[in-house]
Order: sequence, then C-alpha cells, then structure tokens
Amino acid sequence: MAKVFLGSDTVLGRTVAVKVLAPQFADDGGFVQRFRREAQAAASIGHPNIVSVFDTGSDDGVHFIVMEYVEGRTLAEILAGGGRILPDRAIDIAMDVCRALEAAHARGVIHRDIKPGNIMLNPRGAVKVTDFGIARVTTTADTVAQTAAILGTASYLSPEQAQGQPVDGRSDIYSLGCVLYEMVTGRPPFLGDSPVAVASKQVLEQPTPPSRLNPDVTADLDAVILRALAKNPANRYQSAEEMRADLERAKRGLPVQATPLLAAGATQVLDRPPAPATQVLPPPQRERGTNWVPIVVTLVLIALLGALLWFLAVNVLNNDDQQTGVLVNVTVPDVVGKSRTQAEQDLSEAGLEVGSITRVPAADDTQQPGTVVEQDPAANAEVERGTAVDLTIVATPDQVAIPSLEGSSLEEAQATLTGLGLVPAGPQEEPSDTIDAGLVTRTDPAPGTDVDPGSQVTIFVSAGPTQVPVPEVRCQSFGSAQNELDKAGLSSVISSETVPINPACPLGNKVAAQDPAPGTQVDPGSTVTLFQGVEGPTGPTGGTGETGG
Repeated sequence: MAKVFLGSDTVLGRTVAVKVLAPQFADDGGFVQRFRREAQAAASIGHPNIVSVFDTGSDDGVHFIVMEYVEGRTLAEILAGGGRILPDRAIDIAMDVCRALEAAHARGVIHRDIKPGNIMLNPRGAVKVTDFGIARVTTTADTVAQTAAILGTASYLSPEQAQGQPVDGRSDIYSLGCVLYEMVTGRPPFLGDSPVAVASKQVLEQPTPPSRLNPDVTADLDAVILRALAKNPANRYQSAEEMRADLERAKRGLPVQATPLLAAGATQVLDRPPAPATQVLPPPQRERGTNWVPIVVTLVLIALLGALLWFLAVNVLNNDDQQTGVLVNVTVPDVVGKSRTQAEQDLSEAGLEVGSITRVPAADDTQQPGTVVEQDPAANAEVERGTAVDLTIVATPDQVAIPSLEGSSLEEAQATLTGLGLVPAGPQEEPSDTIDAGLVTRTDPAPGTDVDPGSQVTIFVSAGPTQVPVPEVRCQSFGSAQNELDKAGLSSVISSETVPINPACPLGNKVAAQDPAPGTQVDPGSTVTLFQGVEGPTGPTGGTGETGG
C-alpha cells in the first residue's frame, strides 16, 4: 500500500525514511485511515524499541509519514531459507519486542501484525518494531473487534484473529510466540498449502514442541514458547511484561512460571536386561620401553587445534570490526599523470571510489588528453575506506562530455543536449519503478562519455512501473486464489459484500467474482477484491459482480 524512500531532513540534518501512500490508494478513505492510524499509533508511544515517527501529513493529495531511518535488516531476512538463531540471542530479541509491546499496550495500542518482517535489527543488534499500519487503539475497557477482512500474516495470526473475534494485547503475545518459535526452529509453528489452511491450524492444532526440532532449546524455553502459543488467551501470558520476566528467568537458568505439559503416553516403562556379573580382570602387564605414538598424536592434535583457534580468532575479529562499524583507513594512491582508466583502476584496488570528474584544457603540449592533472584528496593522504577521490583530467579538444539527465523532463533534456552542440534522438520509452512516467531515465551514450560535437544522443524516458496482468481466480477456493495473486505480486482482500452465485463454478465456497477483471494490466502490489457468491440478487455495483466463466 505504500513505498518507502530514503530522505534527508534539511532542517535537523538527519537521515529519515519517508513512507508515501501509493497513488492508487490516495482516494480510498479506508486506506488513508489505516495510513494515518499507523502514524498516530507509533507517534503516541515513543520507545527505544519502536521506530519513531517525526511527522505526517498530505501535500497535493500525496499522503506521507516521516519516520526514523533504521539501518539494518529485518528478522525475516535473517531467517530466510530456514535459518535459526541461537536460543540465548532469540530470547534477547523477544525480550526487546516485549518491551516495545509493553509500551504500546500501556498506551492502549495493539499492534496486531507482529511478524519477522516487522522486526528490524540494526548493526549493533538493537531491535526496532515497525509497521503499525493495522494497529488499533482501544478507546474503552472492551477490546476492539476485528474488521471483516482478516489483516496480518496467517503464519503469525492468533486464533482469535483467525476467527475474526475481538483481540487485545494477548493476541500480540501469541504472534510473538510464533516469531520466537521460528527463531529457534527455523520455521513457523504451523505450515500449510494456503493462508486459510495455516489459519485453520492456528485455531485447531497444537504446535510441535520446539525442543523436538532443535535439541538446544531448553525445557524452560519450551514452556515459555508453548504458553505464549496457548489457544485460549486466558492460558497465555496476560501481559508482555509477564512474558519478558519468564524469558529472563529462562535465560538465567531459573525456574519459569510457565509449566510444560506432558504429552499423553509420554511415560514408558523400559525393560532393561540384567547387568552381567562383575569379572575381576588381572592387572595389565606393563610393556617395556615407552610407547611414543600416543604422545606424537596428542602433540599433532594440539598443534592443529591451535592453528584452528588462531584462524577463528582472526576471522571473528575481522567480522567484529565490520559489524561494529570500525572505520578502516587506507592510503590514497598517486594517480596524477596517469590515464583516467588507469587512475580509476588504482583507486578501486585501494578501496576508494571515483568522485567527480572535472575537465580542463591542456596547459601545454606535454599534457595528453584524458590524463589526470589533479586529485583530491592528495596522494599518500590517509582516508577512510570508500572515500570518493575527485579527479581533474585534460579534456579532449573539441569533444563534449554528456551530462547526467536522469529525472529531467524530455524538454529540459533536449534543450541541454542542443545547447552543448549535440543532436537529441528519441525519445524511447522503457519501464521504471523508480522514475516517474515521462521523465528521463538514461541516455545512450551514458553520462560522462566524451563525444564529438554533433553526435547523436538517444534519450530514454520512463513509461512508469512495469504492469502485470490480473490472473483469473474465479471458481477457485479463496486460499488458492490468494496464493495465485500473491505469486503474481498482487495483494488480495475478501470483500464483506456478496454477489449472486456464479453458475460456472462448482458447488462450494469459491470465488464468484473479482475486481479488477482477469487480464487487466495493473501496477505491482495492486489489490484485487474477491467476492463470495450467495443465492439472491444482492451484490456490489460497478461491475465487480461479473460472473462470466
């Protein structure tokens, strides 16, 4: 429903993240309300483990939220591919999420979408909870009921969310239990062929104890996770603070408040064969001389172990330097007098970047075109790795450097090229997900290339994002339809409105109609509304109730 851009606060001089509601949702009151609710929910809390909101508003129909920029990765990226996290580290992460939930619940805010994709870790390992887009603020002592459409990810939905029942803070605790389960086992507690199947298991099935999937999980941590995953909210932790306290006990090896349940039939009586009679053996005869083989083998093993420890120590220290942001200084090579190509190669090998290129006329006949005559920083200076080095080179007589025109209008680009004595060609359209339609994406030859006056330069302009066709999902089950739409890069929502039964569909709970219609070209991420068929003439208007096969 939105895109996030990297931005710069020019007043306070800080980097920020700017979340912008997608244009196709700007006129949808429901989406705008959810978008504003996210800003209000996060801004009302203010906690170190929650992404801060600095500002929100609308400008000429564009709705935006200005948020804290978090450099790092989501927990979903870390767990991608079935990865696991050591139990102690998983406990630390879960405790930080508990702290965030404590603060949110104290302000009456229920997140309702706790999942790995909404938990971020920065390079120092600090945890940040984000995306309060479907959060609700409780205004009375009663909990707030779910909307007709189920929001959230099926693998982390609480049973009450999956059934569309009222939810409170204990629903977030269940979702956190699912996340903690995945951190220590490498998979969510329930798997299925469709979101509907997974949601059904959340309601009906008991999870496999995590220790059966990962022997490193202690009995106490097992008990904490299984209590958080209790089907009945009354049997779960009643607050995030209570769960955090039990996680602290589990980490310190103290008895936890949660009590592990014994599975039926788990206790068995094992028949052991009687122990054999004890035999008294004569003392071993000592051989004459010394056996040097065990001593030599032991010394070799010690040497190999020492080499392995040294290798691990070197690599761990190097990794620590990279992860903690330790800056590495390098010496700037001397590239004055070298060709531009050689200079760029030398700078790259030294771990430096090439900065701006300035062209100047030759001072005398000894300076060859394309030769570096100045550099900044100077040769032999000590700078941070990755620093950009600006170069001044001798310009080629009567040649023109093609400027960067990305983001310019077609008219501006044509005028610029004409003013430099070049011949603009095109334009040629190409899709772009980052540059607005009608603006320049690139040129051929590329910016920075030296060409003769009068050369032709082809201008490429954005045709907007690459669109995708809406697949045909009518007459499919709702779970199968949502799966297919998800694979096509589209969102889906099940409407509370109904349409007449589609005669082309077999009996059963199937998708009777969809909007947009199959084959419609839409932007990636667009929402497709699915309608259920019922007997009778009722149904949505505006063409969404089409029933053609």
